[in-house]
Amino acid sequence: MSKLKKYISQTQCQIKSFKIQIKIFVIIISVLLLSCDYNKNKESKNGINYIDVKFERFEKKFFNSSLDSLSNLIDEYPFLFSKRFSLDEWKAIKTDSTRKEIFNKTDSAFKNFKSVENGVKKIFTNTKNFFPNFKSPKLITLNNGIDYKYKIIDSDSIILISLDCYLGENIFYKNIPAHISKLMVPEFVTIDISELISSRYVEIPLDRKFISKIIYHGKLLFLMKEVSGIDPLKALGFNKNNKDWMIENENNVWKYFVENDLLFSTQSSLDYRFLANAPFSKFGLSIDFESPPMVGRWIGYQIVKSYLKKNKSNLNDLLNQDNYELYLKSNYKPNK
Repeated sequence: MSKLKKYISQTQCQIKSFKIQIKIFVIIISVLLLSCDYNKNKESKNGINYIDVKFERFEKKFFNSSLDSLSNLIDEYPFLFSKRFSLDEWKAIKTDSTRKEIFNKTDSAFKNFKSVENGVKKIFTNTKNFFPNFKSPKLITLNNGIDYKYKIIDSDSIILISLDCYLGENIFYKNIPAHISKLMVPEFVTIDISELISSRYVEIPLDRKFISKIIYHGKLLFLMKEVSGIDPLKALGFNKNNKDWMIENENNVWKYFVENDLLFSTQSSLDYRFLANAPFSKFGLSIDFESPPMVGRWIGYQIVKSYLKKNKSNLNDLLNQDNYELYLKSNYKPNK
């Protein structure tokens, strides 16, 4: 009888101990699950590792493949091989010494591709958070023979990125104007992808008024900053001197626009003078060469920021806001 009591007592202790262990186990699992949820939410907020991004490195496949296997690559990527060129002509391009040297420079400049991948992950994740219908396009890198006019090509479902147009200071860029080549650096891969993706959600103004165009660029810079975290000054390619000049002369630039009745002008020449990338902006003054290009874009960004300070508006409301109405409601007053 005493043995039975002892057995029962031991069993009760074991059951009690087991219950305690179960409770501890449940608590541990709960904490781990909460931790996982927290980290998942944190990653989502930070825009890191939420959307998987994979680049297909076509230039590597092309230049590292054998001549005998080139026809297989053509079958895999028919849209990258113009039918204007025969197989022998593609083989000649592949074995061309200059093209091979450009590839080697590209391979060296982008040996560590992680920073580009992480930057694009952030862009795609934040874009998806803002615009749920966004679908990640396929990303294919290549070499296009340094045709900088086509650094990036967008076909909605596929984005082609010519990495040989982002090599930085390079002997192959010596005949390219400095205001263009200064943007042909590795960090501009993510900046250009950010601009391309953002431009899908900023409506191009139908009217040709200068004020509409500068606010369009202001919205675009703002959205680029939201999805990528890139400073608009950096996105414009401004160096410290450009930045200092722009901050110091913001009031003078705006005054020039107003006093010369440019805001509602439809002159197409204003695009080249104040919106396009160029050696400098063109006010028709002797000190023009001191100014950075694209001052109109910077002014547009300042108008958008002023609007957001004075009006409660979410991102979609901002992007859908009529440009002229946005200008009126911004009550924009440049820094003195």
